[in-house]
Amino acid sequence: MSWIRRRARKEEPPANRLPDLEFLALVRAGLEEFTPGVTRGAQLKGNSLISPQGWAVAVAPPHHGGGHHYDLVALPDVGLQPDVPCFTDCVVPMSADPQDAANTWVQTAGACLLELLDRREHFADHAGHDDERGVPGWHMITSGAAGLGRDVDENRRLQGALLEANVLHRIADSFTRDLESSFLNGIKVFYGGGPGAMRAEVRVNGERHEAASAAMAALGLPEPTTFTAVRFYALLLPVPAGGGEPSYPTARLDLSPASVQPNAHVHGAVRDCGGHLDPERPGFDLALPHLVAQLPEEERKRRVKSDTGAIIVAEGIGNFLKVRLPIRLDDGRTVVYLAWVHLRAAVIDDFVQRVHRDDLDGHLFEGLLGNAIGPWGEDVLRAPVVLGGQRIDEDGSVRRSEVLESSHPLLGKVLSESWPAAFVLGDRFPRSASRGRIPPAP
Repeated sequence: MSWIRRRARKEEPPANRLPDLEFLALVRAGLEEFTPGVTRGAQLKGNSLISPQGWAVAVAPPHHGGGHHYDLVALPDVGLQPDVPCFTDCVVPMSADPQDAANTWVQTAGACLLELLDRREHFADHAGHDDERGVPGWHMITSGAAGLGRDVDENRRLQGALLEANVLHRIADSFTRDLESSFLNGIKVFYGGGPGAMRAEVRVNGERHEAASAAMAALGLPEPTTFTAVRFYALLLPVPAGGGEPSYPTARLDLSPASVQPNAHVHGAVRDCGGHLDPERPGFDLALPHLVAQLPEEERKRRVKSDTGAIIVAEGIGNFLKVRLPIRLDDGRTVVYLAWVHLRAAVIDDFVQRVHRDDLDGHLFEGLLGNAIGPWGEDVLRAPVVLGGQRIDEDGSVRRSEVLESSHPLLGKVLSESWPAAFVLGDRFPRSASRGRIPPAP
């Protein structure tokens, strides 16, 4: 599989289609919302978004679909010349907003790209060659299922059904003989339509695979009551003879310490923010909501139907948004917990719509704190909180919502007062004795 730049354009894009770089700017904004800092230093050139870390995303010449169709090629390591390993995917917005198409790619194929470069199950799941949820003989990286319909409940129902169906494992015999790449193979799984007119489609390396699509259609997936579409993406990597790890790209993610890295699949309850401890900016990233973290691993996999790193939807448990919870210390510093807040379905749906409309600035909404925090522990768990809407910056990045206040007596006090650093941090994030007191955060 060669880099897409080697392909000649046979026709001009339709007039109602965004220029390549404008659409890639939306992809960059979606990646930043998904993982702040991941596109730092990336440049838009020609038909590509090129990261200084060695990966790129390119727009391919349109070869099927309507004017809103976008064919994207992900290149995990552009340093492997002349034939750069890549995988393809196509997206189309389910509304008139092309940002929807960009976000769909980010949450599925884009998540697989990030996981291929990170490999710690922060962005997507891994399944070995003999895993009961994998593809026999291949190492699989697979995204969560994205719901594209307008009915939230039907989206969630079909997302859950698609994941429960274990599609690629069950239909593996129909397509694995056609996996030609010795580097990696991209598989898109799509299921959508209206009652009585649902379409199942499997695309292997960008091309519709008839046998696999027919095998998927025969699985008997449930139909929705209204138009709904769901999809996920998977990468299949060859496994060396005798087993072991597959060959990964040499390019790696290198997020700055200040960046928030999603921890969708980290099983521990707490970890320090970033890769290095900065004593002047102490913080903790809570990997999962308390109720989700308490589940046994198999039940967690079954219940979590959607996980973007910023939003988690867990069947029978609730909807959670990751937010900032700042606590002032008596030495002038502020410690920030990246915690989860439980939101009612209507609230989180309104939040997502405001993100798409760029209408978050100044928006206030309410939820329940989904984590135990610091030395106060479970005494503040499920405390009611008021959150401030995210701000979308000029570069397209989206800042996390922040806990502003709480009517809970203890959490209200935690948020409004200054606390001894030793009480909150213990011996973590020690300051140099030579450092003076820094002024309080405004």
